[in-house]
Amino acid sequence: MSTDAATTIPPAEQLGTPSRRRSGMVRTRVAITIAVVLLLVGIGGGYAIGNLLHSGSSTTVLTETGSSLLYPLMKIWGPNYTAYNPSISVSPVSSGSGIGQSDAELGLVNIGASDGYVVNGSVTNIINVPVAISAQLIWYNLPGLTGHLNLNGTVLGMIYAQDITNWTNPWILNAQNASIRNELATRDANLPIYTVVRADSSGDTFLFTSLCYMSWSDFPFQPANGGLSGLAGSRVIPETGNAGMVQGVESQVGAIAYIGISYTRTVSGPNLNYAAVGDNASLSSLGGENTSNYVLPTAANISADATLGLQRLDFAQQQLAVSLILGGSWAGAVNLVRGGGGSNPTGNSTPYPITNLEYALIKTVPEGNIVTLSALRESVNFLQWAITFGNLPVYLSQVGFLPLTSEVAGLDTAELSSVQV
Repeated sequence: MSTDAATTIPPAEQLGTPSRRRSGMVRTRVAITIAVVLLLVGIGGGYAIGNLLHSGSSTTVLTETGSSLLYPLMKIWGPNYTAYNPSISVSPVSSGSGIGQSDAELGLVNIGASDGYVVNGSVTNIINVPVAISAQLIWYNLPGLTGHLNLNGTVLGMIYAQDITNWTNPWILNAQNASIRNELATRDANLPIYTVVRADSSGDTFLFTSLCYMSWSDFPFQPANGGLSGLAGSRVIPETGNAGMVQGVESQVGAIAYIGISYTRTVSGPNLNYAAVGDNASLSSLGGENTSNYVLPTAANISADATLGLQRLDFAQQQLAVSLILGGSWAGAVNLVRGGGGSNPTGNSTPYPITNLEYALIKTVPEGNIVTLSALRESVNFLQWAITFGNLPVYLSQVGFLPLTSEVAGLDTAELSSVQV
């Protein structure tokens, strides 16, 4: 089923999010939230919660813009929320995380969507509300390959810095198993690498440059929504949105692209596949193979990375503004350490390194003609639905996202209660 499909379904599944230790008000809010969700699921679910949350009788259109990674989920959530609450319509637009952030801060939309958090959001009366856990995939267009390439943050940084320019470079070859190494060396000898990049202000670029920056001390670009804007050359392919990135990698043999997981079902072509991604522990002096540190973006591996990142997050200091790159990194993704990504401690799990929280951004006070008191109230209601019923696997699995942990859902609830409606 296409990620653009808007499927209305009955809320018949239970909310299955990992339970973690909480305290005080957060524990109470989470317990109440989950109890209410399970009760409502038992008595007919969405229609009941829509009636409970909805406080007005007039029709309201909530405008949303931003992250192209979050857009497919918003396309699914919108009509399902309207089915629960017929007086509310959600109108999403895929415009890139940078636009989502700026439009939300300026009060030009009711909800901004972003893969990256807004730092110091209180200055513009913005809160970052995580709504799901996502991941980013590294896609490539290479004919004749059977299986997934092994790539890591350092090698990806070297590719996008144009230090590695063809697919037979030793740093790439030495990271592969014997079969793929032979296929690369014999079928794709000296095949040039084409780097597909986001031309718009993109949270996906922030995630990708964060990985490279934390993994390789010589990475020449800063982690930012426009972090690769200085990249140029005949083998650089600029594209807009995740849909554009898909088109870019599909249309050029030898291309590589970073694409949000929610677009996995839209990628097609006989030469296309995504990489197993490793951390710095997967490196040797020649970039050699350590298969235990190259992992695929499965639900279990993404969840394992998110768990690490959320365990390392100082909620009191950083609230909910964090990237989960490399398990949150012991340095913290808010204060990135150049080349300090190191290994992603695995224990009994196998974390996928490029994992992230997806954010909805809303004002905490009414402002202007768009973020009115009534519209802000309905935005809060919609996000309360999103972090409870909207986090059911029946919605999230359509785009490869995972539910929030109980702790984050509880902190979301506390944060939304601070909105002045």
